[in-house]
Amino acid sequence: MVDITFLGTGSAFSARRRSNLALLIGAEDFRILVEAGPLIMHQLAHVNLRAAEIERLFVSHSHGDHTLGFPMLALNRVRAVAPLHVYAGTATVVSLKTLWEVAYPSFDPDRVRILWHELSEQGSDEIELADGVTLRTTLVPHPPGVPTLAARWDFSEGPSVTFVTDTIPNGATVELARGSDLLIHEANFSAVLQPDLDRSEYFHSTAQQAGEIARQAGCKRLALVHLSPEIDKRPDVLVEEARAGTDLEVLVPGDGESIYLGDS
Repeated sequence: MVDITFLGTGSAFSARRRSNLALLIGAEDFRILVEAGPLIMHQLAHVNLRAAEIERLFVSHSHGDHTLGFPMLALNRVRAVAPLHVYAGTATVVSLKTLWEVAYPSFDPDRVRILWHELSEQGSDEIELADGVTLRTTLVPHPPGVPTLAARWDFSEGPSVTFVTDTIPNGATVELARGSDLLIHEANFSAVLQPDLDRSEYFHSTAQQAGEIARQAGCKRLALVHLSPEIDKRPDVLVEEARAGTDLEVLVPGDGESIYLGDS
C-alpha cells in the first residue's frame, strides 16, 4: 500500500484555498517529502508531522515556491537523530545550499546533518532510496537556466507514482510515466476556462495537456495539481477537460487530501 498526501496543490500564486505544491509519498517504513515551498512547516503541521520525521526530500527545481521553506525545514531538524537525505538536480542543490547560507550564515551546517544526492540534469537518472523503492528522474523543459526534473517512484511488487510539474508536454515525461498507477501532473492553466490565454512563454501545462500525457503514457489515474487561483475553483471543469470524453480516472485533490494505491 502506498499513500499520497497532498500537502499543497496550488501554484506559485497560491490562494487561500490552495497552498504551494507539496506532497508526501509513503509506504511501510518509507516516507519522502516532495517540494519544500514557503509554507512547508505549516503544511506538515496540518498533517501532524514534525520536521524531524522527514528523512527524505525531493525537490524538482529551484523556483521559490518549491524551495523557500527549505531553511526552516532544515533548522527544525537540528535535534533529529537521522540525517536528511536531499535528492535534487545539481543546480537545485546549489540553490538549496545558498538559501541555507543566506538564512543562517553563522549556523554550523554540520548540526543539520544533510546528505546531498545530486541527480543528473543532462537526461535520466536512477537511485535506490530504500529496500524496494527506486527513484527515477528525467530532465523536462522549463525556462532556460532552471533545470527541472520529473520523478517516478517504483515500489517493488507494488504501485508506481510519477510526479511532473512546471513543464510543458514532452516525450521525456511520457516515457518516465509509462504504465504508472498514478500520474501527478501540473495543470497551471485550463484550455476550457482560459481559451484566449497565450501560454507560450509560461512553460506550464493545461488540464487538457495533462490528460493527453496520461493517456499517451498508459497511466491508470491522473491527479491535477499546481492549480492557479484563476482556475482552482472549478475542479469539475478540469476533470472533464483532462478526461476529454475518455474513461481516464481524473482527480483534483485539495490541500490535505490523501489517496491510497494498492499493490499492482
